[in-house]
Amino acid sequence: MLAIKEEGKRVPFEHIFEKVSRDVEFLEGRKVGEEEVRAVLDEMVKSGLVGFDGGYYAREGIDEMVEGIIGLRGKELNLSYSLVWIAKRYYSALSKHMLPFLKGRAITGIKVFSGKKDPISGLNEIYVRYRKYKPKPVYLTVNDEGELMDLVFDHCIDFIPYVHRLGSRWPDYFVLDLDMGSELKRRPGSFELVKVVAKEAYDMLAELGLYPMLKFSGSRGFQVWAILEELEAEDGFGLMREVAVRFRALLEKRLKSLELKEKFPELVKGGEITTSTVAHKEARAWKILVDWSSMKPMGDVRAPFSIHHKTALVSLPLSTDMLEGFRPEDADPLKVLDNASDYVKHARFVKSDPRKLLSFVGLL
Repeated sequence: MLAIKEEGKRVPFEHIFEKVSRDVEFLEGRKVGEEEVRAVLDEMVKSGLVGFDGGYYAREGIDEMVEGIIGLRGKELNLSYSLVWIAKRYYSALSKHMLPFLKGRAITGIKVFSGKKDPISGLNEIYVRYRKYKPKPVYLTVNDEGELMDLVFDHCIDFIPYVHRLGSRWPDYFVLDLDMGSELKRRPGSFELVKVVAKEAYDMLAELGLYPMLKFSGSRGFQVWAILEELEAEDGFGLMREVAVRFRALLEKRLKSLELKEKFPELVKGGEITTSTVAHKEARAWKILVDWSSMKPMGDVRAPFSIHHKTALVSLPLSTDMLEGFRPEDADPLKVLDNASDYVKHARFVKSDPRKLLSFVGLL
């Protein structure tokens, strides 16, 4: 609890006791007294890990201790505190690489707190879309590292920007979200199949002269992005939805030329591999959805380098060369910290000419 607070933040004993007694009672089925908690805090003060000055606060060395405890006994710890501690350590190093994708647009921030029924492994997730509501609503925005870390210290671990800038009716983030159907994702080899689809979609955009970005979703799929220059259009969102649908059809033709049924005989059973039909999940259980549904006003998408609040994995930019050997566990935030230089160069915030894309799909 102390390790997730901003530097120098004093926490009163009453607050510490309330949370510790709740967690111990749930985990161990016993009541804990104030004397026991004070004794532990006194020992931590003597060791130099914790200071006291009108309240308790973390000192140098506590992060190293917490990292060791998470590694050895993570399942016994309060999950929300563990996630916020990981986010604090991770974003303090990598937030500058995520900021370009947040600046100038509204975002949704997802905060995690202890579950009401299960404070150890349960989470209470709160989606925050407004910085304040009165006297009128103000969208949540993040324009510098200080604002981002203030949110992290307030338990926000996941950052999801809108696909359009504030006040704009043009989706400058063109996002193809590749999501496996329910039957497909349960089968061995499905993650390798969606990698193939992601690479081909990326290559198609690159061959058009765009500057695409490939990104692990943070869960079980991938996203292919293109950041577009603004184009005057009566309905920019509708236009880009149509682009996505037509692009998917051209992607499918390209996939057929790869003879994927031979490589994935248990997954590719004839017919199309992909679909752009968002509704009727049961009808696409064996397909990969090329999802265009974020192309709408206030449509949003997880930022590159954001931590996915459900999986605790990073939504990680990749190169196509990294795809073959990539595993979801490679996106563990602490592992990403150790190999950050391998990923930051692939988070390209370079704008592309949308007319090239419109022409390719027959809309220009």
